Amino acid sequence: MKNFASLTQITIFSRIAELGSLSSAARELSLSPSAVSKSLSLLEERLGVLLIKRSTRSLVLTEHGRIILERANAILSDVENTLDVARQFVKPEGNLRISSSIAFGSKQASLFLSKYLDAYPKVNANLLLDDRLINLAEEDVDVVLRITSDTTWTYAARKLAPIRWIYCASPTYLASKPRIQSPEQIDQLECLVYPAMTKDGAWSFLKSGKPISIRPSPRLSSNSSIALREAAVAGQGIACLPTYLVSGDIINGQLSIVLPDYEPAIHHTLYAMYYRSKYSNPMVRSFIDHLVVEFGETPPWDKEIENFHNSAGIS
Repeated sequence: MKNFASLTQITIFSRIAELGSLSSAARELSLSPSAVSKSLSLLEERLGVLLIKRSTRSLVLTEHGRIILERANAILSDVENTLDVARQFVKPEGNLRISSSIAFGSKQASLFLSKYLDAYPKVNANLLLDDRLINLAEEDVDVVLRITSDTTWTYAARKLAPIRWIYCASPTYLASKPRIQSPEQIDQLECLVYPAMTKDGAWSFLKSGKPISIRPSPRLSSNSSIALREAAVAGQGIACLPTYLVSGDIINGQLSIVLPDYEPAIHHTLYAMYYRSKYSNPMVRSFIDHLVVEFGETPPWDKEIENFHNSAGIS
């Protein structure tokens, strides 16, 4: 039996190959780098071939490694499918620990969490609102809900929804200014600026794929979209804000979309990030599956705006 490779060794090899790093694989699998390195060496010894060429700068799959990786991934997929059948009989229960950005979590979390907890009465949720990027290897968190345009993280992640941003202001503020017909007019007005939605200090607009940039003079600059939303509602100027935060304001008339034919050139996506090893937990898996169904192709907050515009005859 000693000549057979274990499923653990195959899993570790697959994660090393996918992440391109022994240390990254170790973090995801909650193992030490030395344990991961030893597992890879034992697998190569038992198979009698070199799978990965190691250097101080990089890891490169050998030809044998590529062939074995293809078979290894097929084996792991079969195992996962088998476990899926068993998980159907296991009801999620326990304490689910979720991290979310402050704005998204405070505005949307109670809605989708309530539905999930109603569906799984044996699950309790602990929601941590924090704008810093949680290190899953160091903190006791199961799922991180993160809005980003980056895709270079080392965690497993599932795409949940596109995040749309709009330029908006209060109707009272807009009524006191000349009608805005082009982005170039905005830099003459009071602007409420969220730095993450600028590039080199400029706001960017897209219309029919053509970019336009302006450099606003901030009346107020803040790293809190919640603070900027409050300022916009109070009539302090024009802000670029996420629709998940202001959909209700658009519908009740507290805010109006500025230049609806234009959109910001910067785009973000909402992801659920997790350690791949935790995805086998029925509670983690069911929660992420719930979010995918709940948000769908168009998340609820964007559907609300679409329905409002359709009922009002706004194009």
